[in-house]
Amino acid sequence: MTNYKILSLDESGKASYNHQSELFILSGIVTPEKFKTKLDSKMRNLKKKYFQNEEIIFHSRDMSRRKGPFSLLRDPNIEVAFWSEFISIVNNPEISLYFVIADKKNAKDKGWQAKTILKRTYLKMLEEFAKRLVRYDNNGKIIAESDPSQDLFLIYAHNRMQGMGSTDGIVSAIEYRRRITSLSLVNKSNMDADIQIADGLAVIAGTIYKLNSLTDHKMLSDIEKMKKRLIDRKLINKSNQSIFEIII
Repeated sequence: MTNYKILSLDESGKASYNHQSELFILSGIVTPEKFKTKLDSKMRNLKKKYFQNEEIIFHSRDMSRRKGPFSLLRDPNIEVAFWSEFISIVNNPEISLYFVIADKKNAKDKGWQAKTILKRTYLKMLEEFAKRLVRYDNNGKIIAESDPSQDLFLIYAHNRMQGMGSTDGIVSAIEYRRRITSLSLVNKSNMDADIQIADGLAVIAGTIYKLNSLTDHKMLSDIEKMKKRLIDRKLINKSNQSIFEIII
């Protein structure tokens, strides 16, 4: 029986230089296909426990503002308890985390257009996913939250991999076509727990990137510290390794 891994994608920020975001972050989680139903059940239970609504959609922006249905997170004790359980779910060894980051100032200094940022981040994400599929002898499927302004660049990266393989030659076009069997574009209403997790962790990847710069010395909140520890644990796990790639 073929073992499938699912790469679920979301992003933080925009590649456009007209957008206020300093970074464009492509965030993904990788799970075994057989684990997807169990993950969904765990996330539904979490939503019901804290928000009395298992259909609520986790969106990092709304959660960080603690408004509307997420207003109970204004209570520091509840907020810590909620994120502790969220992180405990994601800490499952079956799950790996993928982050690809572009610093827009660096990209602009190099003369990159916004579309270059999108092309290179999506291509890097798909290359790294394909390499790990080959390494662990798995097949894969890709699910991404649809964004009409960006879908074209994900499809471009997928088609390029199908036609040319990875830029370093590690994964051939034939191997990519054999390993990656589908690409799906979904929206929030599809209720994919894995995409909501990717969304929920994208911002902390940007915070970690800034912490590693020489000019940023921001103190982390307790919640950010928990998320950073999660990512650090994932990155050192050699048996199911995560990635944290800075393309520029």
